[in-house]
Amino acid sequence: MKKNIKLFLSIIVLILTSSLTFANSDYEELDSIIAIVENDVITKKELKKALSELKKNPLNKNKILSQTKLKKLALDQLIERKIIVQYAEAQNINIESIVIENALKKIASNNKMNVEDLKKNAYEEGSLEKLYSEIRFQLILRAIKERAIFSQIHISDYEIEKFIDKEKVNNPDQYKISHILIKFTNDIQREAAEKKIKEVQTLLKEETFNQVAKKYSNGPFAKNGGEMGWLNSSDLPDLFVDKIIKLKKNEVSFPFESKNGLHIVKLDDIKSFKDKVFSSQYNINQILIKQNQITFEDDILKKLDNIKNKIIEGLPFGDAAAQYSEDSISSLKGGSLGWVDRNNLLPEFQVELDKGEVNTLIGPFKTSAGWHLIELIGKRQKDITEDSRKLAAKLKILNYKAEIRYKDWFEILKQSSNIEIINN
Repeated sequence: MKKNIKLFLSIIVLILTSSLTFANSDYEELDSIIAIVENDVITKKELKKALSELKKNPLNKNKILSQTKLKKLALDQLIERKIIVQYAEAQNINIESIVIENALKKIASNNKMNVEDLKKNAYEEGSLEKLYSEIRFQLILRAIKERAIFSQIHISDYEIEKFIDKEKVNNPDQYKISHILIKFTNDIQREAAEKKIKEVQTLLKEETFNQVAKKYSNGPFAKNGGEMGWLNSSDLPDLFVDKIIKLKKNEVSFPFESKNGLHIVKLDDIKSFKDKVFSSQYNINQILIKQNQITFEDDILKKLDNIKNKIIEGLPFGDAAAQYSEDSISSLKGGSLGWVDRNNLLPEFQVELDKGEVNTLIGPFKTSAGWHLIELIGKRQKDITEDSRKLAAKLKILNYKAEIRYKDWFEILKQSSNIEIINN
């Protein structure tokens, strides 16, 4: 089989690399194969495109690399992608369209835009296909790492605690501040400054801090409405820190004095490692009816409506779940799913439970798992600060270790692959 593939590829190489002469010299140059990677090829056009993308990358703009080194880097990246994609195919690793669309939604959300605008922008830039291709590849790579590498990595509680301690030092509290300064350099000017700062305090009751700062502040940030942006406490004078740490979000300080004048500061926002993280959780029981090619949706809805009526008439939900639910795990516990974190639920569940009232029946509604009838027993906000920090730390350590192991793993895979450079 390998000989047949190699023979087939050799024929393609001969066709694409052979030069043709036309009477009319105005013709497009044919593409050519420059490398064979297992049962795939890399063409000159692919390399040219990859090289162009590499030069556009801001991470490479400040690096002094020769054209030869850039070409080698581009070719190495193309070879890696070919090997990874073929390995995924051999391992039956497939990325479904819905997973790609969900990844697009996340990218759009992180960029504070909707999916339609993201796709439109990519289309107008001629890179929509590239966007989909890159997302698919990264998801494939992630799936491979989870299967071949993540499962081999152990992370101790000690490592997690040390990482969190380091994060506390590296990520101190940050403050977003707005500032008004009324300057004075001598006692005569001081009296006028004190009068003006009182006027400013009165105006702050009627106008926004930014509006007043633009009109009256003598500070360097007056044109920006006094906005100083995000700053660590170490970036601020001690006099400012003493005032800021006593303020709540959106609170304005009383005037205070320094060598160059009178100041008023407003705490616009704060980022703190000590910030609490809360999660919405639901205590639910469920009855699940799965849909198949034989059963119609109307029949499922009629069945669930019938079950719902029986529960309303007095049949305990647990008994109904044990009798009718097709969820083999929860049906054994009377349909109980216990307390479930909102973030771990399907989007349809989130919508229904968010608007649902405690001690009521919700549904039937449909998800990718089937049709659900839910009994909402309770809602709560749980403090998950500690768990959230530990999980975030574990993921960062995991990704760091995985990257190191991935390089070794890929090098072994590459060495066992058939790679031939045809055109140097």
